Amino acid sequence: MLSLTKRFLKLLFRFEAALATLAYVVALLALLADITARQFFGTSLIHAGKVALFAAIFAGMLGMGLATTSGTHFRPKFADNLFSYFWQKRLQRLGDIFSGLLFLLAAYIAFELVRSSYEIGFLVPVLDWKLWWFQLILPYAFCSNALRHLLFAFSPSIKPTDLDLE
Repeated sequence: MLSLTKRFLKLLFRFEAALATLAYVVALLALLADITARQFFGTSLIHAGKVALFAAIFAGMLGMGLATTSGTHFRPKFADNLFSYFWQKRLQRLGDIFSGLLFLLAAYIAFELVRSSYEIGFLVPVLDWKLWWFQLILPYAFCSNALRHLLFAFSPSIKPTDLDLE
């Protein structure tokens, strides 16, 4: 069961990393096309900035899960040695449970936002595209992170160790 969970998290990481990379490529190409159009043709691509913005938001939301899976979140470490090793492990599990529940709450709120945007029919200004399509990344990213933290809480051996990013 443990290796299946690790395999699932690895596949999820690769899938989300590929999507985030694709989103950054879309953002780059949109901005590059806009700059090229302005410099060489004297015109601007009116939608390019918004497309790049949404692509970057999409990539950033996926990046949250990538950081969780790889243990690369920035966090304060001043309290790391206040408790004994015995308590540290239990507090880490409690922290993962709390984080998982907090992400589930955020996912619920995000889902309600998407549902509301869908029902009202909000459109992206200038583009006139349905906003809820772009908002779908929010509940997905929050659910994805909730799942990761809850898996880490119930199987601490699969949790990545924090990288020393100082």
